[in-house]
Amino acid sequence: MSGTQPSAIRPMFARWLRDRSFLSGLAALLVLMAVLTVLVRHNYLLFHLCVEMFAVAISMTIFTIAWNTRDTNQSPFLAFVGLSMPGIALLDLLHAIAFPGMNVIGEASANQSTQLWIAARGLQAAVFLAAPLLTETRLRAGDVLLIQAAALACAFLSIFTFGIMPDAFVPGIGLTSFKIAAEYTFSAAAVVACLLLCGKRRQFEPRVFGLTFAGIALLAPQELIFTLYDDPHGAMNALGHFIKILSFYLLYRAIIVTALRNPYDLAFYRMRRSEEALRDHLSGLETLIATRTAELRESEARWRALLECSNDWFWETDERGRFTALSPRAQESTGRGGAELLGFTHADLLDRNRPEEDFPVLTEALHRREPFRRLSFPLASPGGAARWVMVSGTPRYDGSGTFLGYRGTTSDISARRQSAEAARQKQTMAALGSLVGGLAHEINNLLQPVISLSDLARGRVEEDRKLQAYLNAIHDSGVKARTIMRDVLQFARVEVAESPPGNLEEAVHSALELAAPSMPPSIETRARLEPGLAPVTITATELTQVLLNLIQNARDAMPQGGTLAINALSLTRKERDTPLHPLGEGRYVRLTVTDTGTGMDEATRQRVFDPFFTTKPVGKGTGLGLSVVYGIVRNGGGDVWVESTPGRGTSFIIDLPTAPPGGPGQTTDGMLVHGEGAGR
Repeated sequence: MSGTQPSAIRPMFARWLRDRSFLSGLAALLVLMAVLTVLVRHNYLLFHLCVEMFAVAISMTIFTIAWNTRDTNQSPFLAFVGLSMPGIALLDLLHAIAFPGMNVIGEASANQSTQLWIAARGLQAAVFLAAPLLTETRLRAGDVLLIQAAALACAFLSIFTFGIMPDAFVPGIGLTSFKIAAEYTFSAAAVVACLLLCGKRRQFEPRVFGLTFAGIALLAPQELIFTLYDDPHGAMNALGHFIKILSFYLLYRAIIVTALRNPYDLAFYRMRRSEEALRDHLSGLETLIATRTAELRESEARWRALLECSNDWFWETDERGRFTALSPRAQESTGRGGAELLGFTHADLLDRNRPEEDFPVLTEALHRREPFRRLSFPLASPGGAARWVMVSGTPRYDGSGTFLGYRGTTSDISARRQSAEAARQKQTMAALGSLVGGLAHEINNLLQPVISLSDLARGRVEEDRKLQAYLNAIHDSGVKARTIMRDVLQFARVEVAESPPGNLEEAVHSALELAAPSMPPSIETRARLEPGLAPVTITATELTQVLLNLIQNARDAMPQGGTLAINALSLTRKERDTPLHPLGEGRYVRLTVTDTGTGMDEATRQRVFDPFFTTKPVGKGTGLGLSVVYGIVRNGGGDVWVESTPGRGTSFIIDLPTAPPGGPGQTTDGMLVHGEGAGR
């Protein structure tokens, strides 16, 4: 609780010392007690009568105040105590006039006076035990007075009418066991009442609690002292009465402060206590909210980390199919920021330059607001790279059944599709290689006599020009056919060459020299190679053949001129580094041949390595050049793929493993730059 609430005796007494009214009353009480001290030495009966009448006057004053302020007194505890005082006052008055030597009641004795004292103290103990239990319950004044009347009737009948109360004092002997046990009981009752009162401390204004607690606490030593005297006129009896005066005065001050001087302080104090309790509750609630918020943030961070680790990206749409939330993984798949995708629909993600695949089924499911699973379609990406995604989703509704949109996941299946395409292409190549290898061998055998005999015949018919022309045509066609068959045999070859590994720098230099005569001036050729490239696993001849095929293909793709760039660098590959083109871990050389030509669409890109597939006019190509490139690279343990954008150009990327140690030495020259001018 707040520090303004005293929790120890020292702050309580400090308040009393600052209260002038309390100090003046205490001073008057001390003067009275000094007078009584003098009086007890000269006339004990008068002293006793004065003390008891003082207690009676205090009790009736407390009752009068409590009765007249019963509607405004904010403390049910003090109201109950005050309304219970008449019974205690009446018993104390009878005890005073029945005291030995007063001779007011003719037959009264010390025993009856002591019995009346026990009755008064018993009623007082009962009141103080019950009062703490009534701090929040207000009894009607009439009910309290009826209870008092019943208690008095029982006391009078047991003492005067039936004489059934045990003797409390026997002349010549002193206090009886009943009297001593009763006093011990009343002392214990005072202690219990104080404990109960402490449990209800929050119901009291601190100053009132201190006065009330002190007044009740003094009853415990008072009752113990009344077990120690043998003579009703003795010193111990007088000391007990002095304590009684102080106890009643403190209770009187509590009633006066609460009921007369500051009748609403208790209400305001309770309001302050309620405010403090609310403040403490609010503080606890804020702490709880902070804890729950921290737990929610931790949970959100944990789920966000899991989302970021997922290969899928998660999305949510509104009722019109527009994205309203996306996980960060969407940016990697689409090449667009998450904020940029907000407001997009699935139709905006479709690459319309490629087959739609399952997109019509997706559109129908969205229209019907049905769940859908594992529907794939090509994804449009800003870079033009070929990508595919697979989507699953379920509609969401609010409590009233109103459609709110969709929530689902999207998987990037580009690597899976390209792996499947590579496997299909490999199977196609293997089947075609086996087929055309045998055919090419047989056809090559048939072509050999055609070439040889036509060459022999040309030397014998020199006079006949017309026949000479026919034979020349036959010979040239045979040579061309043999060249085609050689390419076919090269494509169909499956064994790995045993020749020394190829030096990439020398192969690039050789290929550019061989291609230079056929390269138009409108094409600028650039070669940029990393210094110290290691030899690769294919031979120099094969490497030159690969480069020539790619250079010729780039040349034909730039009829209006452009730029041909050849780049090479070394790299260390791990399987996780290139999920679209998986290769074993190790050191590789990456060779890239890029042109700024017409490019190719997705359908052409998917078939570019198929044997006999060509987009060139009839007679301009065999359709085997890129198939030969594919076969050589794959046989050398490497990988080749193409990236292309219509109208912007094409790049062929080749990863070749470096040769094991012991091959030809690595080049150590600087950067090789070929033909910065036109025509290279």
